[in-house]
This record gives sequence, structure tokens and C-alpha cells, in this order.
Amino acid sequence: MMKVQSNWVKAYSAGNPMEAELLVGLLHRQGIRAGLRSQGLMGGIGELPMDALYTPVWVPAESLVEAKQVLTAYEAQSGDEWRCQNCAEVNGSSFELCWQCGEPPAESTG
Repeated sequence: MMKVQSNWVKAYSAGNPMEAELLVGLLHRQGIRAGLRSQGLMGGIGELPMDALYTPVWVPAESLVEAKQVLTAYEAQSGDEWRCQNCAEVNGSSFELCWQCGEPPAESTG
């Protein structure tokens, strides 16, 4: 995991650490450096306000505009859920990889 530098800015608040990890991977695949911090709060479910449990995704300030474009496209994705052919787990349409095993969706042949 890339270390977040002091001059980085928050680009997105993911709903949970798993989504944040997926988004960091998405940004990395687009050539954008990204990282996470404050990943240890999930133990506070039920004790902390829900917005305290969001996981920020951080990027260098100079990459913020490009990162926001990628993240906006991520949010705008729509479609049906898909079932992983490797482990049979159901994944939301916004997942580029199976959340359970990390496999990409099967290519459609039609």
C-alpha cells in the first residue's frame, strides 16, 4: 500500500475499507497515486457515528482533478450485479473485481 504523504488531499470517502481498497486499485490502474489511512475504525461499528467509519481515499493534490474524474465515473456506473465464475459470489455492478476472490468478471460472449 502506498504511504499517504502530508501534502495529499482527500479525494473520496469510501463507505468501508473494502471499497476504499478497490478505489485505490482503480486509481493505480489509471496511473494515479493513491493511498489510505485511518483503517482501524471498523471495530467502532455501533459505537461511533457512521460518518466516522468512512474510509478516505487520498491522492497527491496535483492529481485531485484527474482522480475526481475517475471516481465520478465509478459512482456513475450502473448495471446489473454479476456472479463470479470462480467462487460464485454475487458482486455489485460497480465492482471491477470479485470482492471475495479478486477475479474479474467473465467476458460476455454475446
